[in-house]
Amino acid sequence: GRVVGLGLTLIPTPHHFTVDGKQLYAWCALDTLIFPALIGRSVNIESPCHSTGEPIRLNVEPDHIVSVEPSTAVVSIVTPDDMSSIRTAFCNEVHFFSSPNAAEDWLDQHPGGKVLSVEDAFELGRLMGTRYEESRPANGSCCDI
Repeated sequence: GRVVGLGLTLIPTPHHFTVDGKQLYAWCALDTLIFPALIGRSVNIESPCHSTGEPIRLNVEPDHIVSVEPSTAVVSIVTPDDMSSIRTAFCNEVHFFSSPNAAEDWLDQHPGGKVLSVEDAFELGRLMGTRYEESRPANGSCCDI
């Protein structure tokens, strides 16, 4: 559908996004949490911990997270000053970590960065998705698949 290229891609990235049996990839950890609500579908997500490589696995419905393994997983967030390249400035810094402890080195290297629980990152993603959908053209959703 029309959603590929807007945070989802067919080109492999570390962020695996499976919907309706189709394998897609996301630009960043937050994208994996934004799109279930936008497309109105259940998804399975697998992404490695940015620090340890440990697999992070999620099952996400459009309106809630069903499961997160490990349950201690967190998501890094940055607020860049320059968003001229969203993928470079934002997406390349938004990762899953297996725990807050696993994110400590990343936080040391990104003093303005934060880590959110997966649930809080999901809520942030839903808000971002809602704002995007409210600003879309009147001729339909970006995310009809």
